[in-house]
Amino acid sequence: MGSGPGSRLLGRLVAGAAREQSAVDRRRRERAGERSARRARSVRRAPVCGLYQAGRGFARRRARQTSPMTERPVVKRTARAILLDGDLDADATPQLVLIKRTKPGEAPYWITPGGGVEPEDPTVIDALHREMDEELGAKVTDVVPAFVDTVPIDAARDTLPEQGIPDQGVKVQHFFACRLASMDLSRRHGPEVDAPRGEYEVVRVPFTREGIASVGVVPSSLRDYLDANIEGVRALLAGDLG
Repeated sequence: MGSGPGSRLLGRLVAGAAREQSAVDRRRRERAGERSARRARSVRRAPVCGLYQAGRGFARRRARQTSPMTERPVVKRTARAILLDGDLDADATPQLVLIKRTKPGEAPYWITPGGGVEPEDPTVIDALHREMDEELGAKVTDVVPAFVDTVPIDAARDTLPEQGIPDQGVKVQHFFACRLASMDLSRRHGPEVDAPRGEYEVVRVPFTREGIASVGVVPSSLRDYLDANIEGVRALLAGDLG
């Protein structure tokens, strides 16, 4: 190719075209990089967004499930004794004092002694001592809170105060570990003696898992608690509790 004016013009045109193609290629690479970056950001955001939405949904469901529970009125409270009689040394087996209940047309069942807290009872523990005197003619010592059970009111069985709401209210059952100091069944008094509904028989079973399983202790939540906490209840009544 010659070196005249025509050749120099052609060279400039070829160089310009090359620079333009290079610029086009660079813009394509930049756009491709931007698209890849957007896809990567979208992938990273998607799980977080999904978890956020799932978390909000769980919170709403949880609120719906728990809000009715916080609104139930307590319309009855009871005080009951996990009452042990005998030595609590490691090599000894104390006895658990229960009441066997038998009603016409129903299978017998076993309950811990105790009953409802009355308006005249200053405290729940005062109610426990009153119930021990009424049901067993007994005095108890070393009273320690052990277990609480909250259940819906059973309108067919529970004696309710006038302001009770059977279809919404709950009964809170307080169970106390305690030791039997004395008992004289001839001193029993109160509605269970004066106007009994069925039979009340005071019985003892070994305070062991086998002993508790040998009778139908109710409620079942108490039976499960005792099965899991035989050693714990004994520890509650140990002399070093304070």
